[in-house]
Amino acid sequence: MLDQHEIVALRLIARLHNDDIRQLCRDCQDLDDALQRLGRHPMDLPQRAAEQIERCTQLGVSVLAWHDPRYPSRLLGIASPPAVLFVRGSLPEPAHPMLAIVGTRSCTIHYGKPVTEVLVESWTQRGAVIISGLAHGIDTVAHESTVRMRGTTVAVIASGIDRITPIVAQRMADRIVEGGGCIVSEHPCGVAALPPAFPARNRIISGMSDAVVVVESKRRGGALITAEFARQQQRPLYAVPGPITSTRSEGCNALIADGVARMLTCADDLRELPERSMQRQVFESIDGLDTGTPRHLDEIAMHWNCSASETMRRLLDLELEGRITRLPGNTFLARAT
Repeated sequence: MLDQHEIVALRLIARLHNDDIRQLCRDCQDLDDALQRLGRHPMDLPQRAAEQIERCTQLGVSVLAWHDPRYPSRLLGIASPPAVLFVRGSLPEPAHPMLAIVGTRSCTIHYGKPVTEVLVESWTQRGAVIISGLAHGIDTVAHESTVRMRGTTVAVIASGIDRITPIVAQRMADRIVEGGGCIVSEHPCGVAALPPAFPARNRIISGMSDAVVVVESKRRGGALITAEFARQQQRPLYAVPGPITSTRSEGCNALIADGVARMLTCADDLRELPERSMQRQVFESIDGLDTGTPRHLDEIAMHWNCSASETMRRLLDLELEGRITRLPGNTFLARAT
């Protein structure tokens, strides 16, 4: 297997696809062997790879090849997963539910924006990680709402991490990282966003997710490309219906009418996904990660990032399922499984 430096070098060869890189890594002993098989290639490739890794180090960007244990496991099951990911910030733990929220860049102030905010608020309180594309409109509303709720959000971009535009998106990216989320790209630093990169970016958004939600979309647009990737990747797809008089809801209404997406009218329509994962997190917070220590309601609520009343409701569900025992003084203990 080639090392990180050699894999990055192959990633810098424009004509190589992700599957080509993985095949070369499997078949070749080192970079020289791989380059001999390719024939023509940039002569300064090793130097450029070293410069790329140094640039990433300066920016605090992690370079993750597909076989790295930190690489998002959900992506490994999609067609042509990125051979290399560039990540600024902290990738969420795989146990968290991952929800993609996408939509038009020209979202409506009176409908798309408040709908996205309400959905994100509810799902973030349940511990879901929100994934989107850092584009203007629904994407930005989803990121902003998550950061405001002190939740975790992931932005998947179509450029190098040091080439985010416009300025407002750069500032949003900084807030995402400061809030414990991350920026993800399959492009090396220094690469500007070109039109073909946006549809390819969308396969990563859906691929990292457990479900995809389209809030507002015109009849044609990037959100529908993400929806198609979700269908191909067998991710649950939801669409928020909108007014029949609004062109910005035509895409969502068509997804529902054609039976491609399930209709979503409130956060609880998607309840089964985050609830399952959140119950597991509550369970872990109770047993202290295998310590068997009783946990107080307030401690669990803080760990879960939601109100005491909401925490109690979910704990009661777990108690009815026989997964926890309620002790005096609003403390709870996980039962052995």
